[in-house]
This record gives sequence, structure tokens and C-alpha cells, in this order.
Amino acid sequence: MATREVLRLSDGRDLEYARNAADLTRAVIFHQGTLADLSVWDSWLAELEVRSIGAISFNRSGYANSSALPGRRTVDVGRDVAELADDLAVSDFVSVGWSGGGSHALATGLDPRCRGVVTLAGIAPFDQDDLDFYEGLKADDVAEYLAALNSVEELIELMRRPGHGEQWCEPDARALASPEMAELREATATCTSFGLGCLRDDYGAYLSPWGFDVGDLEVPVELFQGDLDENVPIGHARWLERHIPGSRLRLYPGEGHLSLVARHRGEIVASAVALLEGVEPGEE
Repeated sequence: MATREVLRLSDGRDLEYARNAADLTRAVIFHQGTLADLSVWDSWLAELEVRSIGAISFNRSGYANSSALPGRRTVDVGRDVAELADDLAVSDFVSVGWSGGGSHALATGLDPRCRGVVTLAGIAPFDQDDLDFYEGLKADDVAEYLAALNSVEELIELMRRPGHGEQWCEPDARALASPEMAELREATATCTSFGLGCLRDDYGAYLSPWGFDVGDLEVPVELFQGDLDENVPIGHARWLERHIPGSRLRLYPGEGHLSLVARHRGEIVASAVALLEGVEPGEE
């Protein structure tokens, strides 16, 4: 397990992070999905360390030992990452974000040090005229968003109900039981051991304007997506592809939200490293 450290941010909040032992001058920065602790990336940090590539994971505001930020917007996480990069003397980085971490990874694309972004089933902005946010979304997740629109307290009550959140598409059900997802299972347990307060910051950001226009991104963006995903359906990836200049959708037939990452980790890592090295992904 990577060693956890805490950075005191300029506004007095704490930001918890982990890093590998490689030189961080050029690094890959990982953003976890909702209800996953930063430790979900521990083996990824170790893998990149073997390749002498710096890697960092962190807990967004409200997670574990990272202070909450009431009213947090997606763009605010980009600013926290900028301070973290300053402190660790990172001069070039690529962000990788899974699920709800995808939008926050995109926010870091505004940083002049960012060389690219990789999203793994990343969400699109809420309340867009040209996106049916709920189309293809499983019933449990629709219920979560509707509850959150009323109040975060209602969402937390829903999330605590026995059996809630156990609904998965077939490839994800298989993936969740696999050894490849042991890290996710443990990271979720670690996250929820601190309570569900992280939902306040995350869902507030998901359901509000992000604070930046994805059309302003000028870095390469790779959008990994499974066509059977019921947590973040394919419509989100297609929306991002339409609105982010020069982005590329990498669609995986037969994959869901978890199986995408469990079965295609090598391609994801290769894509991130290629962007960091200034190589067109696929030519690495």
C-alpha cells in the first residue's frame, strides 16, 4: 500500500494523497470514482514505479482525511490538484479519472502542465439540452440522482438501505467477483468506514455546473467506455466526444463500468503513458 500523506492547502483545508517512489517531475495523477478511497489505485502506482514513472493518487474533498469543501464545483478539484502538483514539483502530468473521477480529471486539463486526460466511463455534465442524462442508467443510480436533487441527506439514507447498489449488468457482476476488483472492494470498504459524507461534495459537483467549458480543453482526451455500462451509460461518452475538441472515444463492446477497467487495464496504462511521453496513443 502506498504511503498516505497530507498537504495543507492555501485555504487551510487538508488534501490527502499517496505517491510512488519514482521521480514525480513527470507523473500520472489518478482520480477515483464515488465511494472509492485513493487506495483503489495502489497497484497502479506500484506498476508505474517499476517503469520509473511517477504516479499520484488523492482523495477529493470530503473523502477520508481530505477536508470537505461545501459547495465544491468540479473545477475546484482541478485547483486542488494544481496546488498538489506545485508542492510535489510536478512539471508535466496526465490525469486518469474513473467514473465520477472522470469529470474531475477533465478539470485538470486546464492546467498548462497537463499533457492529456484519460477518462474511464466518465460522467458528462448534468442538465444539458443535448443529453438525456438518465438514458441507459440502472434504476438504483436513477434513484440516487433523484434523491440527491432533493437533499444529500435523502441520498445518504437511500445508500444505507440494505441491498441498494447491488444491481449490476452481467459483465460487471462477473468483474466485481474477480481478483482484479479486490482493490476496488477494499477501497470502497475503506471509504465507507469514514461514513458517507463524501457524497455531499461529490453529488453537489455532479449536479451543478462544472465551472468550466469542456470545449475549452486543448489537451488530448481519451474516452474509454463500455457499451453495456449502466452506471455511466454510453450517451455520456458520446456527449463528451462531441463537445471536447480532438477527443477520441475508445468503445469496448460487451464491457460495463467495472469490467472495462478490470479487463483493459494494460491499454489504459499504455494510453496514459503515451500521452505523458508525447506519443499518439496507439503508437506507443
